[in-house]
Amino acid sequence: NNVSVIGGIDLTAIIPDFRYPTMNKQLPDGTVWERAENNNTYYFDDNIPFGGIYIDYIKKLIQISNGDIQNVTFTHTSNGSLKRYPASSFTAAVRDVENGLSDMAVGPFWITRQRLTMTTFTV
Repeated sequence: NNVSVIGGIDLTAIIPDFRYPTMNKQLPDGTVWERAENNNTYYFDDNIPFGGIYIDYIKKLIQISNGDIQNVTFTHTSNGSLKRYPASSFTAAVRDVENGLSDMAVGPFWITRQRLTMTTFTV
């Protein structure tokens, strides 16, 4: 029997970039945004949902969690972290996890020494 262990938590997840088909945003008219650009208003608009393979994977984990995970809210990397790490939106996302702004970051991360000093990783 599957038993709920943690009793239904809500999580937040940073999506560091658009990388079609793994991470993207789909506008109401069906247009798929495949790549984030500097000051991209679509990336920072949490009313436009994230989509892609990684998001589908997390949604499947919610379904099979037996109620342990109630919801995952996908959001963008903070502007502060993007300014701190302008060369890597992925390192910026890890900083948001380190600073407690999000529970996790989702994407094709390289696990680097710098990022490991900031938070733990699950592969």
